[in-house]
Amino acid sequence: MHVLDGVKVVELAIHGFVPACGATLGDWGAEVIKVEDPLGDPLRMVIKSGFAADTGDFNFLWELFNRNKRGIALDLRIPEARAVFDKLIAEADVFITNFLPNAREKLKVTPEDLFKINPRLVYAKGHGQGQRGPDADKGGFDAVSFWARGGLGHTLTPAEGPLIMQRGAMGDAPSGAMLAGGIGAALYQREKTGKGVVVDVALLNTAVWQLAMDLTSTTILRQEPTALNATRALSNPLVGSYRTGDQRWFLLNMLDDTRHFAPTCRALGLDELIDDPRFADTQSRADNREALHEAIVTAIKSSTLADLKQRLEAEDTIYASLSSMMEVIDDPQVIANGYLAPHPNHPTCRVACAPMQFDNEMVEVRRGAPDIGEHTEEILQELGFTPADVANLRTANAIA
Repeated sequence: MHVLDGVKVVELAIHGFVPACGATLGDWGAEVIKVEDPLGDPLRMVIKSGFAADTGDFNFLWELFNRNKRGIALDLRIPEARAVFDKLIAEADVFITNFLPNAREKLKVTPEDLFKINPRLVYAKGHGQGQRGPDADKGGFDAVSFWARGGLGHTLTPAEGPLIMQRGAMGDAPSGAMLAGGIGAALYQREKTGKGVVVDVALLNTAVWQLAMDLTSTTILRQEPTALNATRALSNPLVGSYRTGDQRWFLLNMLDDTRHFAPTCRALGLDELIDDPRFADTQSRADNREALHEAIVTAIKSSTLADLKQRLEAEDTIYASLSSMMEVIDDPQVIANGYLAPHPNHPTCRVACAPMQFDNEMVEVRRGAPDIGEHTEEILQELGFTPADVANLRTANAIA
């Protein structure tokens, strides 16, 4: 089901964050037209710069954030190109950008500028540090605005080091999905009022949302949260991290210890603990956490991951091992639910999808990401430009 069928989106954005929003809207059925400078989005060159896995002549990173879009190449500094852009805006439902305030003002693509052309436009912007404050006009990528400034890097890095660094686009992808969700709400509001709406999402805000539990408690206590110790005994040892006999990390996560205590004991071969008065109820298990934790550590350490999974599955417990990337892409749940959608132009590539599905239908990548200006003439024709008009635009270097 394409819930945004008929919605027209104009994207003026580079790199990952806001283009991820455009890809999400495209997945939902919107017609997304990506406006690129004739030199192209810098994201096209990231793989060649060595900042992502080199997949040869298939630019997976470009495909990831720009599938399900068409592309037009316009030099907005040239008046003839600006006239084309204004026609796109006049017919659009949504405009998305991550250009900074000074760039938006210079190009005259602020909300005030575009509402003059289309007062029903949903105007969505994404950026690093927020729309107010001393750093609103500063650039930001997810490594700095989301991971570093937002507290995730500090929280997850041990005090003694080494530094834990984020993987690529960890802040871009969820922030793009957040922006897409905001656009959906704005479209609903627009339909009720007939007026345009401005939507704003910052990478820093997404990080604050991700760390909501720690940051909210910190506002009350005014002290840094207690550092996590992956292997210490918790008040409920049915929640925690353990190491298997074949050196795999294994997580139990059964907050309802009353329900899961006996089944977990049976699965781990600890039947004798079920009727042990030291572990009779939640409070007694918490009081004797060290002994219970040690028994679980010993049981898991004496078992292989495969054996543990089989026994815990039989008792309907809640657990998982730390999955490698190879294990995730072959996970039966990932495959069955289409969380990695097949790419239409590559035999093995599957593209990660935003985590929303509608009417039980899986996301479809209908078209690959566009080359620079791939659909320029096609889009111009739809806007009513004649072949002579297109030739004049080329002569003026307005299009590529």
